[in-house]
Amino acid sequence: MQNRNSAQKTLIMNIMEGNKTHPTADEIYDQARKADPHISRGTVYRNLNLLVENGILLRVSVPDAADHFDSTLKEHFHFHCRRCHKVLDVPDVCPSEVMAVESKMEEAGFKSLSHTIVFEGFCPDCSKEI
Repeated sequence: MQNRNSAQKTLIMNIMEGNKTHPTADEIYDQARKADPHISRGTVYRNLNLLVENGILLRVSVPDAADHFDSTLKEHFHFHCRRCHKVLDVPDVCPSEVMAVESKMEEAGFKSLSHTIVFEGFCPDCSKEI
C-alpha cells in the first residue's frame, strides 16, 4: 500500500501529466481537491517543490505573477500574457539559436548551467481585444 505522501505526489503528477496549460500551484491545488478533499495547500506546494527539485517538473517564474508549472522537460521557451496571465509554450524555437547565444556567452567568460526564457506581451486572444 502506498503511503499518503506518495499518493499525493502521484495525484499531482497525474494532474500535470500532459497538461499544456501551465497551471499555478493554486490551480493544481484546486484540481487535487476534487480527487482528494483532504489534501492541504501546503502538501501541494511541498510536493511541487520536490518535483521541481528532482527534475520531474519545471517551474516557470513570471514577473508580478504566481509561478506556473510545466511537465514538458525538453528545452523550450514560454510566453506570459500580461492581460489574461496565461503561460503558453513558444512554438518551434530552433535549438541552434540557443546554442549560438550560449556560445557567445562562453566566449565572454560566462559558464551557463541552465536558462529560462519567458517572453511577455499579449497572447493571440487578448491581442484581438486590444
